[in-house]
Order: sequence, then structure tokens, then C-alpha cells
Amino acid sequence: MVGYLSKQDERSENHKSQLNAFFDVLEERFLDINPYCRCRTLQVYMRLCDLAQKFPKRRQKAAELACRSLEDKSSNVRRNAIKLLGTLIKTHPFTVMHGAQLSRKEWQARLDMVQEELDSLKPPPGVPGFGGDQANTTVDNELLDEATQLGSPQKPTQMTEEEKVAAIKKAQEEAATSEAIEKLTLTRRYYNEALKFIDVIHDATTTICQLLGSRNKSEVIEAMDFFEVGDAYNIEQNKVGIRRMLRLIWTKGNSDEGKGVQTHLIECYRRLFFEAPDSFSPNDSAIYIARNMISLTFGATPAELTSLEQLLATMMKGGMIPEVVISKLWQVYGVQKREISRTQRRGAIIVLGMLATANPEIVVGEMETMLRTGLGLHGRNDLQLAKFTCIALRRINPSGRQSKDSPVKFSRLPNDHAVSVRLAAITEVPSDSKEWYGVAEQAINAIYAISKHPDTLCSDLIRRKARQVFGQSRTPPSSQPSSRPTSRDETKVAPTADQTVTQGEKKKRDNAIALSQLLFIVGHVAIKQIVHLELCELDFKRRKQEKEKAAPAKNDKDKEDADELDLIGGTTEDDFTEAMAHIRERELLYGPNSLLAVFGPLVSEICANNTTYADKGLQAAATLCLAKLMCVSAEYCEANLPLLITIMERSPNATVRSNAVIALGDMAVCFNHLIDENTDFLYRRLADDDASVKRTCLMTLTFLILAGQVKVKGQLGEMAKCLEDEDRRIADLARMFFTELSTKDNAVYNHFVDMFSLLSAGGKMEEESFRRIVKFLLGFVEKVCDALMVGQVITNALTRTNTPNSWPRSLLHDSTVVRLSDNGTMLHMRWAFCSIRMKRLQSWCLKATELFNPLLKGVIYLC
Repeated sequence: MVGYLSKQDERSENHKSQLNAFFDVLEERFLDINPYCRCRTLQVYMRLCDLAQKFPKRRQKAAELACRSLEDKSSNVRRNAIKLLGTLIKTHPFTVMHGAQLSRKEWQARLDMVQEELDSLKPPPGVPGFGGDQANTTVDNELLDEATQLGSPQKPTQMTEEEKVAAIKKAQEEAATSEAIEKLTLTRRYYNEALKFIDVIHDATTTICQLLGSRNKSEVIEAMDFFEVGDAYNIEQNKVGIRRMLRLIWTKGNSDEGKGVQTHLIECYRRLFFEAPDSFSPNDSAIYIARNMISLTFGATPAELTSLEQLLATMMKGGMIPEVVISKLWQVYGVQKREISRTQRRGAIIVLGMLATANPEIVVGEMETMLRTGLGLHGRNDLQLAKFTCIALRRINPSGRQSKDSPVKFSRLPNDHAVSVRLAAITEVPSDSKEWYGVAEQAINAIYAISKHPDTLCSDLIRRKARQVFGQSRTPPSSQPSSRPTSRDETKVAPTADQTVTQGEKKKRDNAIALSQLLFIVGHVAIKQIVHLELCELDFKRRKQEKEKAAPAKNDKDKEDADELDLIGGTTEDDFTEAMAHIRERELLYGPNSLLAVFGPLVSEICANNTTYADKGLQAAATLCLAKLMCVSAEYCEANLPLLITIMERSPNATVRSNAVIALGDMAVCFNHLIDENTDFLYRRLADDDASVKRTCLMTLTFLILAGQVKVKGQLGEMAKCLEDEDRRIADLARMFFTELSTKDNAVYNHFVDMFSLLSAGGKMEEESFRRIVKFLLGFVEKVCDALMVGQVITNALTRTNTPNSWPRSLLHDSTVVRLSDNGTMLHMRWAFCSIRMKRLQSWCLKATELFNPLLKGVIYLC
């Protein structure tokens, strides 16, 4: 009906009233109790958007209602609301003056400009004249004074021709000014309406970003389409959603829906960043795509870079990235003749390293460029560039799952190869920047990935660094010659006391930084050496299996003889495994010829005497090194575990506490028998004052519990408290943990008694928070028999509680705490409390259709 009426030529009041009545009905249906009706309303509005008549006021209202519908409880309503918002963007009526783009920044600038023009045309306040929004109908009091009244009977003087021309000209100027003001006023209103619409879209974009995490895959796909549409119209807030979409590359692909989300994400990104305009030449298209790929790295977080790496690797495997684009990326990275921004050069090597995870040959063919740029002068001046160059070099020999997918295997490089030498040298670059640690970490990773004997190379590196640190500290200041000659006048001036103190403090700080860097290298080499030993063991087993497969088939007697020969002179897998375990446990940190053994006592000494070695950076590096060394040997771990726990408990540095938490998590995997008795210290960090420590602890415990690495002994109540944390990220992580835990054989129900007891003990938690936590946990109790047992638990808690404001009693105030069955009714009760003591239950109401709930026993007992 609206479409029919909009096509009529008639514009009478009756016609307008009919249209308004129909629109009012549609707007009312946005709040219909039936979700199907709400969906149909949104779909009707989508059809109305395609009409020639735009109805701008109604469109604004529809946008606001659709934005509200994004929070609807029905996924179909939310999905159609996203569709409607996308349609409203594509058919918006603000295309007349400046095109279809909806950049808020540009529209606001236009509005400000129009406002300035209006202010310049309007006369100052109090000045008579034409040019206001409305004609000045007030009479000036001076016109009514006596002089004016006495002179009024006189005839007006005759105007000359010049005066007539001037009057006509003035009247024309005033008319033009009035017309310009009227036009600018209409333009200002037009801009204001456009900005209102853009603001609604920005608000909707924030909500749609959250819907990217929906379990309904069709809803997620609609959200991605919305962001693609918004990008075409240059909506600024849209860029956040496009970045947020990256994490969808990890969507599980067990079902068609999961694969559909990944495929749709790749298609969206291909259309957004990997398709050049048709008018571009092949060379211009390659430059355009390369620039887009580099721009994806600007301002990206480590998590976003990880997701982007997975996306680009998938696209590379699918043949979606041409070779010419890769060549352009290398040109940007290796350009020497002209200056380019650091972010562009970094972005190019970041993208190339990501593509190399799918095809290592991308990096192998450009080693010379990387030596000249990232590990050369540019890398020494830009440590971030050096770090990402090391990451790209590491892709030559992929490890883990990536090694299985790699079609080509590359032999490791000798220690005297230019790449190996340059990687070791980049860690010796003098720098007091914190970025040095990232460079050193990735350089050591690259050495262990591509070098044939990384332990030898890193041992030489540690010796040179130790000689530099301890040799420098023993050198007296007077023995160091000046870098420039001193004049006669300069030699006469003795340093003041303040200068001496400053020089002493600087030298002390430099020594602390150098020692911190040495300890960082030692700790990271220790960890990488463990990984190297494990890879050697896997390589030995792989070769043995390949040899057995390649050998001709033997009869049973020959097999027995071969097994006996292996036992006599050969090396079995068990022997090799035992040898690797012995090296790890007894040789690395306790061997007479081990280089790392020298640093074990030193690190413990520095960590134990934090007042003597008071530098914060040194303490952080020493604690990290201690934690890594503890992951090497169980004996060293057991000896220093009390020290690490003390540091985790008492250190004033939040970063140190976070590192200690992560270290305990790693040790729980390596030496479970040692950490299992000390998990209480780990749970205590959930109550840490710093949100980052709390978040790190929650993530660590989530991994350990879900992976079965630690036994839960009633401490889940501490994790349940995180459901009501002030930091929303912590609360969301806690929700995710319990959601995943609920999939493991009734785990939430099995620990419900312990959690309930811990939450209700002490009365330190607010009543509303307690109620919401228990309500959330009970949502995972689905079986009828389990619900009965939970009711019994709450009943027992009621019988043991006598305080008037006790939380177990207040649970009964909630009408949705205990379910009788999946299809049963809910237990509704209301309690009356006395100000001094709990009175008997005044009135209660129970309605049950299937089961006699044990919770009722508690009610009868109390009454």
C-alpha cells in the first residue's frame, strides 16, 4: 500500500495522512511480540528502500529502529536488521550534492564551512538591517522620540538619481544576501540530517562488531557483508569491523557452516583489498594490491597479525596472490635509492614473511636483499625492521604443522654462512631500547630454524656477550681513551660532584642493561635448545621409520635377527629418548662443560637479592631467565620453585608477575608433579590488583584445565568470581572458560558443590553478583537428576544458614535459579526478611508439573 500510494501524483492531506498511518503501523510492528512479525517488518522496510520516493524522515526512524533491533533476542531479527541497515546505506538520499560517500569527517567539515558562511552573512547582533532569519518587526524607541515626531509632518526630500541607484543596489544586495542565507540554511539542515544518519550507522557498527562472534553463522556472514558495504561508502567506524573480521579465519571448519564462514571471509577480503579497478593496467593493479596488503599491517595488534598471517597463507595456497604482487613487495622492502617510510618497509617484510609460511621459496630467493636491508644498515637503525626480517628468515624451514604442509625441504645453513653470521651479529648491536629484546628473540629463533649447528653458534654468541658485559664492568674508567682529543682548557676543568654522580648513575644503568640483555639471551637459548633436542629426537625417529619402510620385506626369522642386532649394536628409539632426557636434565644446567651451567647460580642470586640488584629491567630479565632455565631441568626447577613463587606473590612489577604466572603454566606441562602441589599460588593471582596479571592468569588456567594438565581441587570458585569482574575482557574470558568446560562430561555440575561453598563463604561478595554467578552456572546443569542434586545442595546450605541476609537464602528470591526439568516449570518463591532476624516464610508459591523438587524440602524445613 505504501508503494502504491508513493507512486500516485496526488499530494493531498488525505494522501499524506494515509502514508503516515501506514508507516506508524510498520514502526509499531518493530516491537511485536512475535519474532516472525518483527522479521517481516524489517523485510518490508527493505522493499520500501527501493522506492523512488525516499521518505527521509521515515528512513531516519527506520535506521534507529533497525539499530535497536540488533539487540533482539532472535537471531533472525538481528540478521534482517543488519540487512536493512545495509540497504539503507546503499539507498541513502544524501547523494545529490557530494556523491554517495558517508565519511563523517567530511560531512562535519562541510557543516562547519556552511556555518561559517552563515555567520559571515548575518549582521552582528544589534545592527539594524536585513539578513536575519526573520524580518525585524520591532520598532526602535529612538524613532518615537520628540524630535522625530515633530519632524514627521514635513514632506520627504526628493532623492537624486545617484541616491536612487544606491538604494536599488542596496535593496538588490539585501535580497541576494537573504536568498543566500536561505539557501545556506537549507544546506545546513541537509548536512545535519546526513550526520544524524551517519551517527546511527556508527552506533550500529559497534553492535555489529559484537555480532561477528555469534554462533549463528548466517548472522556472521550478514555482518561481514555489512562491513563490505560500509567500506564502499567510506564509513570510518567500519574499519574496526573489517579488522575484527580477521579472527573469523580461525572458525572451526568441521561443518559446512564453518567452512562457509572462512570462505566468505576470504571472498570479502579479496574484494576489499585484492581487486584493483578495471581501468588499471597490470602493473598499476599489482602496485595497488601491494599497497593494500601493506596497509593491513598498519596499527595491527599481535593477535590481528597472527590472524592476518593465517588469512594470507590460505590465500597464497589458493593461488589468489599473483607473483607480480610479491615482486612489488620486495621492491618496497629493498629500495635503496630513495627514502620511504619505515612503516611501509616494515609492512612489506611482514606480509612477505606471512606469505612465506605457505611458500618458503619466497624468502629463499631474496636472501641477499634481506642481508642488505633488514640485517644491514636499515635494520640497525630500525630494530622493528630487523625483527620482522628475522621472522621472515625463520620461514625458510617451517616447524610443526607448517613443516608437514611444506612441499619443499631446505637443508640447514652452515654456521659460517653469511645469514647465520649476520643473525648472530644483529643481537650484538648496542642499544638501550626495549625493542632490542624482540630482535634478539627472533634472531635466536631464526638461528635455531636455519642453522646446522645452532648450539655452537649461540654458545659463541653468549661468550662474546659475557666478555663484553663482565670485561667492561672490570675496566676502570681511566683506562678508556677518549673518543676525541681534549683541549688544554678542558683538561683544567675538574668534574663537579653532580656530574660525577650523573656519570656514575649512567654507568650503573648501562651495566644493568647489558647484563639484562645477556640474561635474556641465556634464557631464550636454553628454551630453544630444549626444542632443538626434541626436533633431533623426532628427526631420528622419522629417519628410522623411513629406513624401515625403504628396506625390502623380510620373513619372520630375518626380523628377529635384525631386532637382536639392534639390541646388540644399534640404537633403539628408547635409547635415543633416554639420551635426550639425560642431556636435558643433567648436562645443560649441571654438566661440567656446559656454558648454561655458569648462569644458573648467577640468575638465582640476582632474583633472590632484589634490593642489591634493584634495577627494574634487570629484575624482569633475571626472572624471565630463571623461569626459562627452570623449564629445562626438574632438579633446577624444584630448587628454585619457592623463589619463583615468592617473586610471583611479592614483586611490585606487574610484568614480572605475569611472566611468573606464564612460567608456572609451562612448568605444569613439563614437570606436573612439582607444580600440582602449588596450584593454589596460581589461583591467587586471579585476585591480583593489576588487570593484566589477572587476565594472564585466567588464560593460563583456562589452557591448563581444559587440556587436563592440572587437577581441579575446588578452586573453580575463584574462576567463577571472574564472571563479575569489572574488566569486561576478564568476564568474557571466564564465560568462555565455563562454556568450554561444560562440554566435558558434566564438569560444571561435578564441581558445583565446591564452587557454591567457596562463593557463599565469608560474605565478601555482593548479593547481586553472587546471584548472577550461580544463575549462570546453573544454566549448564541440564539433566533432571543433576538438577535434583543441585537442589539438595542448596537445601543443605539453607539448613546450615541462620543469618538474615545470607546469600543461599537470597537465592530463593530469584525465580530462575532451579529448574525442575527441561520442560518443567520454574520454582517461584518470595521471602520476607525481618530487620533483626529471619522470620518464618510468610508466603510461598510453588507450581510443579513433573517432579517434586528437593528444594521444597528446605522450604518446609524452614517453615
